[in-house]
Amino acid sequence: MKINALIFLVVLTGCNKVDPNTAIIPKAKPDTLVKKENSEEKTIININTEIINLLKQGNHKKLSSYIHPKKGIHFSMYSFVSDKDKSFSKADFEKYIDADEKFTFGHKDGSGAIYTVSLKDYLKDWVYKKDFSMAKVNYNNFEGKGNSLNNVKEKYPNAVTVENYLAGTVEYSYMDWNSLILVFEKIDDQYYLVSICNNQWTV
Repeated sequence: MKINALIFLVVLTGCNKVDPNTAIIPKAKPDTLVKKENSEEKTIININTEIINLLKQGNHKKLSSYIHPKKGIHFSMYSFVSDKDKSFSKADFEKYIDADEKFTFGHKDGSGAIYTVSLKDYLKDWVYKKDFSMAKVNYNNFEGKGNSLNNVKEKYPNAVTVENYLAGTVEYSYMDWNSLILVFEKIDDQYYLVSICNNQWTV
């Protein structure tokens, strides 16, 4: 009986051996590939959320840590980015954020009035004119579309964009939508803010 049991054990062990030439290698799960593809998106959206909260809180000191160290930050009143728009280096942003000095940021659509305010007031009254912490977040896509040209992708071809979109209301036939666009560029493994653009329906 012992001999028979030993023979059975040897046969069973031999059956369990895997032939490397016929073995089936399990393929990587599709969700593993999806996670790798979405890693940049998740990182950018998390940074976007942090910046939106900093703007809401008025924490401009911490906000400056996200500004591109070489290119600084560019402000566009609307989605058409122009070289005439106001830009600040990181150092100048930190210098003027609490100063009373006023700067011309552009012209208001419709009236054509020159918009001249301090940097802090621009961030408070124009950039964060709505509560964008409640906005829909669009990664590398623009949902807000009006009759003005959006050339953000053309001006920043190597950048990643996040649109914080607030839909319009029935009362105004949905034309009172607003969006805040954050534009990021990467240095090594770090993403920096190179531009902040507002967008809305224009005349």
